[in-house]
Amino acid sequence: MKTLHCPNCGTPFVRATYQEGMMERVLNQLNVFPFRCQLCMNRFRAFNREARRSTPAFDRRQYKRLPTSIEAQFLADNRMQATNRITDISMDGCTLQTTGLPRGTFLGIVLKPNQQEEAIRIETAMVCSVRPSSVGVRFLEVPLPDQRRLSQVVLGLLVSQGHHPVSNA
Repeated sequence: MKTLHCPNCGTPFVRATYQEGMMERVLNQLNVFPFRCQLCMNRFRAFNREARRSTPAFDRRQYKRLPTSIEAQFLADNRMQATNRITDISMDGCTLQTTGLPRGTFLGIVLKPNQQEEAIRIETAMVCSVRPSSVGVRFLEVPLPDQRRLSQVVLGLLVSQGHHPVSNA
């Protein structure tokens, strides 16, 4: 089987995503499915016999969350909060270990993957879910240079955690 690659950046780390509209429902019957690149965020369609079985109906995320432990600081209500940990991350969001942030809160985040790398700035993010000791955050505005550095972090996690590319049947 041939591995499916993103037509934009060429990476094999793509994920079947949800369908949008009637045209994609029709194309699904012909085994043409929508995919999302996990690195450059490109959405595209491709022929794939396996996509229907490989994407759980309950999983609405377009990006795979990858377990990690990254130091992060965030700015909420115009004041810097304490240093916290990100426990999982994707190109679209993360889980931040913190409490006291209600759903709908906008914040800025600064990630420090390690001491050698430059910090990654998320200009605007929003709290989408609240749990007892953490919040789920969606990234809304990420400057392009920071988006590129974030994609390198995500690529490193994909490779180190042994995630397999999607094969194109």
